[in-house]
Parts: sequence; C-alpha cells; structure tokens
Amino acid sequence: MRGVLGDLEGRLSAPTAVPLQPEAVAALGEALQTLSRRMARHEEVTAETCEALGSSLRALARRLDLYSEQQAALAAKVADGEARIVIRLEQALAEIAAARAAPGARAVRGRVVGLMIAVGAMGVVVVGATMLARERAPPTARSPSATTLVSLPLRASLRIASDVLQSPPPAPLPVAPIPPPAVAGRDAYPAITAALGRGDATALPRLVGLAQAGDARAQLHLASLYEGGAPGVPRDLAAARSWTRRAAEGGDRVAMYNLALFLMDAGGTDGEAANWFRRSAERGVIDAQYNLGLLYEAGRGVDRNLREAYRWFSVAANAGDAAAREKQVELEGRLQPAERGGLDRDAAGFQPNTPAASDLATLVPPAETLAETQVLLARKGYYVGPVDGVATPALRTAVAAYLRDHPQVMP
Repeated sequence: MRGVLGDLEGRLSAPTAVPLQPEAVAALGEALQTLSRRMARHEEVTAETCEALGSSLRALARRLDLYSEQQAALAAKVADGEARIVIRLEQALAEIAAARAAPGARAVRGRVVGLMIAVGAMGVVVVGATMLARERAPPTARSPSATTLVSLPLRASLRIASDVLQSPPPAPLPVAPIPPPAVAGRDAYPAITAALGRGDATALPRLVGLAQAGDARAQLHLASLYEGGAPGVPRDLAAARSWTRRAAEGGDRVAMYNLALFLMDAGGTDGEAANWFRRSAERGVIDAQYNLGLLYEAGRGVDRNLREAYRWFSVAANAGDAAAREKQVELEGRLQPAERGGLDRDAAGFQPNTPAASDLATLVPPAETLAETQVLLARKGYYVGPVDGVATPALRTAVAAYLRDHPQVMP
C-alpha cells in the first residue's frame, strides 16, 4: 500500500498531469480493503479483551462485597461477645463482693473460681474471633523487628516499705568503711530503719556499717536506696546490683528475687537469673514462683518445660495468687490429665525451704537468721568464718560458747 500511495503522490505532484493507470487504481482499492479487514479484526480482539477485563472486574467486585459482609458480621459478633463479657464480669464482681462480705466466704470460693474461669473462657472466644479477623485481613508488611525476642511480663522487684528517707536529709554516704557497730540495741536493724523513717542524720551511716558487716536485710535496704536514689545516696544501679547480690548470697530470699530481675535486665544472663528465681521460689516468694513459671513456659534461661511451668504456677496459685491461677488454667488443656494429677499433688505438698529445727536452735537473739547470728558472734569474737547463713560445726561451737558465757540470752 505504501508503494501505491507513493506512486499516486508522485503523479499528483508532477508538473504535468499523468493519467492514473487502471491497475494502479485496482491496487489501491485492494490495499484499502486489506487495511479495512485488519482494522476490523483488531476491533474484534479489542472488544473481546475489554469484555474479559470487565468480567474479571465484576467478579472482583462481588468478592469484595462478600468480604465486606463477612467482616461486618464478624465485627458484630465480636462486639456482641465483648458486651456479654462486660455484663458477665460485672455480675461476677458483684457476686465476688457479696461472697467476701458473707460470713461463710470460704464456702463460695469454688463458685468464685468457676465464675472467673467462665469469664476467661468467654474472653478466649472473643480473642479467637478477633485473631480470625486479623488472619482474614489483607496481609501487611512485617517489620524486621517482628522476629525479635518478646520480653516476658515479669513482675517488678520487691521493695521494702521504708526505702524512702524523710527530711531532714541524712549525712552524705561515707566513702570510707565504717567500723561495724554493735548488733543489739541502738544499732539493730529495726532501730536503724526506725531512725531512717524519722530522718535521723546518723541512720544512713549506721545502715552502711551494718550492711558492710554482712547483715542481709541492711544490704537489701541499702540496695533499694541506690536503685531509687535518696537524699545522701546517689542513684547507682551498679551499686544496687552489687549490694543485692551480697544480700542474696547471704540467704535473703527477697534479695534473691531482686537479683534475678537485675540479671534479666542485664541481658545474656537468663540462666543465672532463672537459678536465683528458683532459689527464691523454693523459699516461698510467690512472685518468684510466678516468674519462674513464665521462664519455663517461654524457655528463657531454662529448657522449655510446660510441666514445670504448670507446677510453679500451681504452687503460686495455691498460695492465693489469682494471676498464677489463670496461667494454671491456661496450661491445663496442654497437658494430659495424668500429668496434671501428679503435678497438682506436688504443688499441694509444696513447703518453702525453712531452717530446720536444728538450725533454729543455732539462732542467737536478737538475730533472726543464721547470717545475722554469724555477724553477731563474729563481732563478739566467738565466730570466725563466712557469713553465708549455713549452720556449720564452727557456728554451732561458737553459739554454744556464747550461750555458755551469756546464759541470760536464752529463756
């Protein structure tokens, strides 16, 4: 066709008219018909493509409408479940309050627990519906931090009641060691804490001296002052951790718990933290029992073990911890009935580690622990050895000698 049109253009632009040959006209007509057929075919293909695209768009619109209807129905179901939980929870709280006010509160304890479990089950249904909605929602991009280790909801450190000093401010914390004062009377730990509460300027140096002499309660108290900061005591987490460790190694069960939390915050020491949580839990600290259950459930610092997690949650729950009871109920469905039976018996028979009767005979008033007895006798010149809270033969010999020289101490 290009050739025919070129020939025609040449003829038309020539200075003299050149007659158009019949064969040229026929060739031009044939070329125009060929072009017309090709254009018609292209129009047919384009129409078919547009129709297919329109069908796909209509199908997608129907799917989107169906998805919107499902989402609306699911949202209505979740809202209905939340409303029922609120109503049920209000009823349960009202019944719990009435049960506590009733004379026979113990008789309704099982019913209260049943109400709590029922409310928890309803919560699980609603949460499951919500998770299902999220799974059906269009996928979203995940951030790189989505695979990082999730922190556990561990309970906070245990603080002593008198860890805030009152005005007037005490003297600044001494740098040089203070000679150990006498344990009895004025410089016993209860007397020092009372002086701290009154704002006595001499109380803080006396507390430091008692802590340096090995008194675990004074060490823990001093650690709490360093952790929170107080007049005369700068905030120093390293010093708080150091004094907490000394108190824990001296046998203080609360210090063991707090040291475990310090180690968890430090990172990379989860195994040591779990060990201190266990030692504190075995001595009856409920928060340590709960945290230890979390570690076993998540496999942090210990091998993941749902049986051990269930056992420690059960021990804490038997001591009256409501959150531990919820965790215990949560793990019930993941263990076999035979496993739960044995673990429940173990938890029911749990007894905190306490000094044996022979160890109690080793205590010398006004000391209340073996470590305090060691400190007292060391100051009196009767005992030479570590302050570790262990009733060694050397400590027993020192106690016997002291009581022989001071018979008025024991009744």
